[in-house]
Amino acid sequence: MDIFRRTLSTLYESIFVFIIFTLPHGLYAKTWYDLESEKETKIYGSERSAKFTASNIFYDVENWTNHHSVRALGFYRYYDYPKAKTKSIFPFYYHIQSKSDNREYKRILNLNKTVEKEAVDQSFYPFVFWGKDTNSSYLTTVPFFFSNKNDVRSRFGFPILPLLYYHNRETAGENKNHYTRLLTLLHLEVNDRKGLHEFSIFPLVYYSKENYLFLPLVLFYQNNRSNFNEYWFGPIYYSEDKAKDERLIVGFPFIGHYRAPGKEFDLIFPLYINYSDSEEDYHINLLWYTKTNSANVDLATNDGNVYIDFDFGVFYNLVGYSQRTKVLDSKLVTEKIKPPEIKDPKVIKKREFKRESSDSFIGYNLLFGVFSYERADSKKHIRLLPLAWFTWDESSDDNVVLLPPFFPIWFSYQSDDLEYKVLFPLYGKQKDKDSEFRDYLLNLYLTEDVKENNRKEKSYFWPLVNVYESDSNSGHRVLPFYIHRNEFKQEVTTSKTYTLFSIYNQTKRSNSLYNEFLFWPLWIVYENRSYSEIQKEITIWITPFFYRHSSETSTRTNLFWFVDWEWYQEKNLSKNDNSKSINKYESKETLSHILIFPFYKTNSSFSVIPLSFNSWNSDSFTTFSFLNYLEWNRTGHYYNFLYLIESENTESKYQFKSLGGLFWNFDKSQNNINRLTFMWLGYDDKSYRKIYNFFPIVRTADAAGEKSRLYGPFLYYLFDSEEEKTELVLAGLGYYHNQTKSDNQYSTYLLLGALYQEKTEIERGYVKRGSLWGWLWEYQTEDNGYEKFSILKLFSYTKETDGTKKILGITI
Repeated sequence: MDIFRRTLSTLYESIFVFIIFTLPHGLYAKTWYDLESEKETKIYGSERSAKFTASNIFYDVENWTNHHSVRALGFYRYYDYPKAKTKSIFPFYYHIQSKSDNREYKRILNLNKTVEKEAVDQSFYPFVFWGKDTNSSYLTTVPFFFSNKNDVRSRFGFPILPLLYYHNRETAGENKNHYTRLLTLLHLEVNDRKGLHEFSIFPLVYYSKENYLFLPLVLFYQNNRSNFNEYWFGPIYYSEDKAKDERLIVGFPFIGHYRAPGKEFDLIFPLYINYSDSEEDYHINLLWYTKTNSANVDLATNDGNVYIDFDFGVFYNLVGYSQRTKVLDSKLVTEKIKPPEIKDPKVIKKREFKRESSDSFIGYNLLFGVFSYERADSKKHIRLLPLAWFTWDESSDDNVVLLPPFFPIWFSYQSDDLEYKVLFPLYGKQKDKDSEFRDYLLNLYLTEDVKENNRKEKSYFWPLVNVYESDSNSGHRVLPFYIHRNEFKQEVTTSKTYTLFSIYNQTKRSNSLYNEFLFWPLWIVYENRSYSEIQKEITIWITPFFYRHSSETSTRTNLFWFVDWEWYQEKNLSKNDNSKSINKYESKETLSHILIFPFYKTNSSFSVIPLSFNSWNSDSFTTFSFLNYLEWNRTGHYYNFLYLIESENTESKYQFKSLGGLFWNFDKSQNNINRLTFMWLGYDDKSYRKIYNFFPIVRTADAAGEKSRLYGPFLYYLFDSEEEKTELVLAGLGYYHNQTKSDNQYSTYLLLGALYQEKTEIERGYVKRGSLWGWLWEYQTEDNGYEKFSILKLFSYTKETDGTKKILGITI
């Protein structure tokens, strides 16, 4: 549902915002790479001498084309470069501003401000964050609440992970939509156009105004859409499709009501049935409800004519009479259009005329419509259910016998193609060139013969008891208790039987047979599948008490879900000792598994769920018991206890380790010990490198083209490869030397450069030597003749590349 997806999305967004805002960036400056990169250029030697007007232990002053900077005492920095101006007093103040666009960042202690284009973001890290853009703003206080808004959306949550309260407002045109969540259980959505249109209380109520209402605990569901409505409450169901003009009401299994264009159906099982479509209409009422008798007189008009309509019924049309009489002709109608005449009598399932379209009408019906006779203008028809309507015109009266004329009891018509006879209430017959129907004693007994598919049918107390048979199907019924149908299609025979509480299906094919039986409201199922004489499957399911499935190879049984067992057949070939030929199969029944919860056993496993799981075969054994895992076979084993202890033995190696080898590790191949370590101590011999590690005493590593040595607790370290060589004494604090062999560049430091340092740069053959990192004394040379010697960064002697000599920056 959309309301749940929106809830999760909002929650994840809030978690993301919380994580981003609580990252430890409050003490560090907002950076833009294009502005910061111009400060990273390294300047040294003669180039530095030309671009810096002052450089000593206290401060550096840079001044050349579009580049001005001041650095003092290591705390103060000022840069005025082509792209930006920067000023900082570490760690209290930092400010950077772009010269080409609207970008600026300023920080005073934990108070931050960032300007980028039209956006302004501020914070008092890590507690308060606020800002605004052209059409948006936000405010977050950790951990209390957050809020943000723009032209179309506004959000508020409490706390910053909105587990207690969350509100979201969205605007679309003139419509505003409000979504609110309380304690993550109550959800509601309101907008100006629809009002309250979504609401839920987990897990009791789910409501959407234009879609659904769902109450899980009482099994109620309602679906309301613009053109489709649906309700479901246990066995009661209602639906209405306005687009198709359809309506359905079901009170399963006794009440049914359906309406659609050209079709209607009503059922109160088994007492009342009303059915009508474009070809047929049936009406049976055994309730005899409403008044004991009724009469109705009404005025009606049609094409300007005025009629008196009269209706009379006893016991809801046990006996019914209907009449129409014209009392006034229309003076506005100059020519009367005659209805089309029925030239030849015929048999139809649905009558072609009614009182509403006639000038003169008389009709009778008996026994709730079982026998009916109607006359409309010059047309007449008669019916004895379940025979069809016989319709004729006055022009055919000479061929029709109707006695007595006013209330006919005997009716007879016969021609070469059609025969229709009624002797009410004893006999009825309908016959044409394709079929013949006979009815005795008001449907007490009925027969039907149809040439198509050689169909023959008999009914007793129609429509309650019926038997029929044809080339394509057959069946019988005893309503409302029993219905049976058979269908024949090529090589497939289908049989279905329905009762009030069961369904039985059978399907036969040339090589298979399928039977299925279902009994409800208890879920009792029986299935039988047969593919040959020996391939059969039978399933019995009495939910939730009993389940059994059996085939030619196995039988499985389940009781109350927690007890389950299965037997299966093992088939072995038996041979004749004399001929050595295959003689027959020998079967042996074996228990596949048995479950008596929590105990589970098979031929090759035993488990105590969920504490212990064990399996085995002729060559191996596996167990996972009380968090211990062991796999054993004839060639070795593997053992694991939560990776705290792990052991593996194969034909080629043995390994014993803890925490993936981080705590201890012993690895041995057939002839060698590859690894023996405890924490960081030990021996490791890989195919590409060999390590002896007994730190802090000694650690050595040898590989192709390189080696390393470490003695004592960082007393001496050596790394020597084809590319470089590095030496350290006292972890580099006493002595550090690094040299790249390809370009012969090196760096050497004694006491981290406090006692002595020497460093080269490949550009211009630059070499720098000094003590106390150049503050005590420093001597720089280049291949181009540049020299500089300084003491305490105060006294300096410089020889420029052009031969100019300077003392304290003054030319001599």
